[in-house]
Amino acid sequence: MREARKNETKAQIFRKAIELFREKGYENVTVEEIASACGMAKGTFFNYFPKKEHVLLHWSHSQLSMTEAVVGRYRDRDMKSRLRLIFGELLQPYREQGELLKVTLSETMRSALLMKEESSSIDAFQRTLAGAIDEAKEAGEFRSAWDSGAIASVLVAIYFKTLITWSVDSASGEDVAERFNAQLDVVWHGIEGTAELTQE
Repeated sequence: MREARKNETKAQIFRKAIELFREKGYENVTVEEIASACGMAKGTFFNYFPKKEHVLLHWSHSQLSMTEAVVGRYRDRDMKSRLRLIFGELLQPYREQGELLKVTLSETMRSALLMKEESSSIDAFQRTLAGAIDEAKEAGEFRSAWDSGAIASVLVAIYFKTLITWSVDSASGEDVAERFNAQLDVVWHGIEGTAELTQE
């Protein structure tokens, strides 16, 4: 119960902070303002986040914590359908809270420190996906001569490129999951093909 309350408070701080960042710009918002918007003392803020920058990392860490559950949810599908469902679920919050999460993405990309910390989350995401691909290969449900880690790396790269282009191209109105699926279609033939044929 205590952990659930702590997670809810962190989520509240994240939402309020992102709203302030969107309204005033990340650099112009202080920890005091975030704490005040949440109805808490500045010291209480630091019980949840060591620095203002870590508010931006909250989103990716939250997504990472649910990645294993999401990957495990669709075991009864063929690999391509499974990947569409996995990434579709991971992209769903961006559909629902697009404007707020665009702020998170753009500010994270601007900070070298945050990108360095984010890279460990990306590595963990990639390993989880590679594990799911390995399992499907071992069960005979998916065939590819490509290394599972290499496949996962390509898929994660497409995922983040999709998010980045979607976050800066607000005029198109294209759905973020549709963007991802279109790019998945482009590379899928190569993923399913054999390495020998592809390299010839």
